[in-house]
Amino acid sequence: SGILNCLTADQQLQLLFTQDSDGDRALHYAAREGYTETVKTLLENLTPEQRLQLLFTQDIYGNTALHYAALRGHAEAVKTLLDNLTPEQQLKLLITQDSDGDTALHNAARERHTETLKTLLYNLTPEQQLKLLITQDSNGNTALHYAAHLGHTETVKTMVNNLTPEQQLKILFTQNSDGDTALHCAALRGHTEAVRTLLDILTPDQQLKILSVQNKMGNTAQQYGTS
Repeated sequence: SGILNCLTADQQLQLLFTQDSDGDRALHYAAREGYTETVKTLLENLTPEQRLQLLFTQDIYGNTALHYAALRGHAEAVKTLLDNLTPEQQLKLLITQDSDGDTALHNAARERHTETLKTLLYNLTPEQQLKLLITQDSNGNTALHYAAHLGHTETVKTMVNNLTPEQQLKILFTQNSDGDTALHCAALRGHTEAVRTLLDILTPDQQLKILSVQNKMGNTAQQYGTS
């Protein structure tokens, strides 16, 4: 902030929007390191349009500042980046995908950053949460696939608990490019508690149906669970 105070408004703006060889701006670096006060300083005194332009800047890997904050588990930086956005703007930023198709939610789930994941979902309605949760990366994986694969039960619960039964069904039956559901991922890795958490959401008939879903190899989650 000391450097910025020595510059004119036009010079500050030029500096804020300068990108390095990877396409990163100062906001990317501050978010990656979890420097929340720096993130606040970089975003203050901007017009709403300038703020949005900065937040939606993607580097050559497709990452926004939010991607990096979520990847590193910087929940406060995530909150600061999402502050002062409308619900629609928040959702648009949250579903922004990098070059691998990952959202900030994918990053938080893959790195087991449950508190960060809660922050990402916090202001969203169940309908908006579902839209984010069913977003698939280039391999067809949702954030729930990653949490189930890792057996991180707390993260699994965080992602499904606020959804309606119909919405829970939609995300649970989502298959990746290999035809695997999140249940396949948990069962294959022997994550019994995560499997139980996913099945407990369902009625007995729904449990039978999802246990019978075959992936592209013809395998069911039930087969993985008994192998």
